[in-house]
Amino acid sequence: MKFIQIREEPIDPGGLVEWMPYVPGGLGTWIHDSRLTSHNHEQHLRSAFEYRLRTRREGGRESWLGVSIEFDEPLSIPAVRATLMRWIDRHEVLRSHVVIKGDGLQRLSTAPGTVKLKMGRIGWYTESGPLVEQIAGAFDRATAPLHWPAYMFATVGREDSFTLLFAADHSLVDGYSLIMAQHELVTLYRAARDHTEPELPEVGSYVDFSAEERRQADQTGADHPAAAIWSTFLRAGRGGMPGFHLRRSDPEPSAARLPGPVVEPGDDSPVPQDAITGVVLDDDAANRFTAVCSAAGGTMTAGVLAAFALVYHRHTGDPEFRCVLPRHTRDDKRWLTALGWFVAVAPFCIDVSDSPTFDQAVVRATAELKRCRQGASLPFLRVAELIGQRGEPRFVISFIDTRYAPGAAAADAGRAKVLRSHSYAPHEVYIWINRTPSGIRVSARFPPEPVAVAAGPEAGVNNPTPPDHPDVPVAEIGDGETTDIGPVHAYLRDFAQLLREIGDTSTFGTQG
Repeated sequence: MKFIQIREEPIDPGGLVEWMPYVPGGLGTWIHDSRLTSHNHEQHLRSAFEYRLRTRREGGRESWLGVSIEFDEPLSIPAVRATLMRWIDRHEVLRSHVVIKGDGLQRLSTAPGTVKLKMGRIGWYTESGPLVEQIAGAFDRATAPLHWPAYMFATVGREDSFTLLFAADHSLVDGYSLIMAQHELVTLYRAARDHTEPELPEVGSYVDFSAEERRQADQTGADHPAAAIWSTFLRAGRGGMPGFHLRRSDPEPSAARLPGPVVEPGDDSPVPQDAITGVVLDDDAANRFTAVCSAAGGTMTAGVLAAFALVYHRHTGDPEFRCVLPRHTRDDKRWLTALGWFVAVAPFCIDVSDSPTFDQAVVRATAELKRCRQGASLPFLRVAELIGQRGEPRFVISFIDTRYAPGAAAADAGRAKVLRSHSYAPHEVYIWINRTPSGIRVSARFPPEPVAVAAGPEAGVNNPTPPDHPDVPVAEIGDGETTDIGPVHAYLRDFAQLLREIGDTSTFGTQG
């Protein structure tokens, strides 16, 4: 299943309809809800509010996530409406809103069955480009976190097929939510179309999870193990939060990150980040790589991080490799298919000063993954309060295995994609590695850098993935005749090449 920036791939043209949730009577009819707000959600709201005060623009709109699902059948308007309304009723986070009141917060919630959908026919598009721009712009405007709803839906209908799209502010969903959501939405649609009852498991409420997580976190003190782990990490290497810099002379960026687009005085054109999406290994090569990791005593996750560390050391000579790892907090079956922001972060640091072999690096990565797990046992914003840390993660590597999610094979074959908005962050580098039924995929966003993949008129400076070949192997980026390649592209290319070389040493699947 691909994880892409919405403008990275076309959407087949057709008739665009936007579906906007509303409640008759507005927020005034909602009940006051005493359940607490998560640290993640509160910080997200306050950052958006501060950005609005400073710039008179809406903050946070560039932090939405979404999903795009393809259906090989004509669009049924009644079935889509029934699907979306039932999905909203199923996930309470879509029927709850938090507002800032002075120094405090107030949650408002509304009961199942109260949210309706307004259908807006936008028009018929004969080209993909204008269609994608319209959808991306609508999602940007609709997902501002200070408003409800901070989410919306869209459909693109054709004679024999249609596309269903959804986008929501990050405070309402995470990537895993959307991996599971594609199966839920397909199941709900088929049930609505066939007038049957959908077979879906019971699901918990992220609003309940947020309240419990906040209550427990606020009761902790500086003696919590997560505080010690993060304190040690932040004193290592160059100190502070690690940034991505492949040149020794790269200056360390400021620790504090402003929310929303970065707008300097007199600058009305903030520059969006670059993005790259591609294939690292196919399924067979991924299995061979995993076999090598297992022989070294580690998992595929440890092997991926070990490879990242070795390539980073080769580029920089830095004696330590440091990054931040997202970890899900779905510690109960109630949360497995729930929409919400179930994410904590953990520090990751391994010694590479002796230029270890891959096997040695896997052993170190395995030990560090076990040790740093405690770092994610408390929301980082609470940890930051306890240890006096300012600033947020800037170099983040995420790994997730989607092979066992319902409908994973069909989604990976092209039925569904997880979408993300563009970002204007000037210093952040985010890399997502996904193990899917077809292999290992990579997606990344990073500050703009000069890139040219191939000579000639087809070479795109900021488009390393040719639009008609969206699954170009990442190891091929920069091969052949190139005029330049940026540091993130070079890093990911060398990472992919290393994984391929490691897998080639395995005899997995060649015997018997």
